[in-house]
Amino acid sequence: MQSARIRKRIAFGASIAAIAVTASLVSGCTSAPAETGGGGGAAGDGEKFVIGFQQPLGGQAWREMGLASLQALAARPEYKDKVELKIVRTNDNDAAQQNAAIQNLIAEGVDAILFDPASATGADAAIAQAEAAGIPVVANGGPYENEYVYTVSTDWANAGTVGAEWLVSQLGDNKDVAVLEGLAGVPLNDGSMPGVEEILTEGGANIVAQGTNGWNEADAQKNMAQILQSNPDLGGVYSFLTGGQGIPAAFSDAGIEYVPVVGGSGYNGEACTLVDSAPDGLVGNMVFGQPAIYAKGLEQAVLLLEGESIEQQQFFPPLEITDENAAEYCLPDQADNFQLGYDFPGLDLTVDEVLAFYQK
Repeated sequence: MQSARIRKRIAFGASIAAIAVTASLVSGCTSAPAETGGGGGAAGDGEKFVIGFQQPLGGQAWREMGLASLQALAARPEYKDKVELKIVRTNDNDAAQQNAAIQNLIAEGVDAILFDPASATGADAAIAQAEAAGIPVVANGGPYENEYVYTVSTDWANAGTVGAEWLVSQLGDNKDVAVLEGLAGVPLNDGSMPGVEEILTEGGANIVAQGTNGWNEADAQKNMAQILQSNPDLGGVYSFLTGGQGIPAAFSDAGIEYVPVVGGSGYNGEACTLVDSAPDGLVGNMVFGQPAIYAKGLEQAVLLLEGESIEQQQFFPPLEITDENAAEYCLPDQADNFQLGYDFPGLDLTVDEVLAFYQK
């Protein structure tokens, strides 16, 4: 379990794995809210539990895949007769909008609330109202600093260091590496990169070039190409949470042999690039959090509503796609930007189930 200090450091940006495509305030639901009011649902009495989900950055691929996984699980036979979802998206990463949206869910009488935190404390007013009404609240996707809130999240504190440790293990005699951070100023990035650089340097790597990937494969490719112009003899590349397609493409375009690459957008193209380019010597580790953490949150919320006890803080390791297992993830019939991580261990969601709800 993470310390409170570490969780607070990364909470604001823990759910930001890529630049968002913003969307205006949109509300969607599978049914009308329950008439019984907050915390009082009883699925065994013929009434379904109404579970609200508040999602910032509506429209971003990672989050849309998470919602698709959430809805796919809710449609399963073991859930469909006892769960109704009320999904509310808000634009940007606006904590005030999120707080207001959660307050609206409370007013509509939901039985439980899941939310992907837009900040570490920005929904405190709404959470106080939920607590007063006896409505359980689950921070789903990233942690949140409130003793009342349950957390079901990727262990984002390790998302950066896992890849750094892997890269150190892959370096040969050439220890020179390039490092591309995501977006400076975003807490997930700024909280993770010092640890990444520490692991690299303590492991013997020499950071000879630095840049950004903008959490965008095109930017990763462009900026990597610029680095290669003055540093063509690298021994490895670390790119935080993006770059599994763009960086190998930059090497290929420059006619330079591949080196070990760390990326991690979780797009289908990363896995397929590893598969397609492995015969040419590409090895890589693409580290990302599964969007289906939303479905795991739903599973845990239902257990709570049914009277079960669950752990207050649940952190799950990020997914690693490497050249050794990439063939298991690459979907040749899906687009490069199709978001992977649609399943979660123990839930066994299929592509077809999730695609029924996925908004591209």
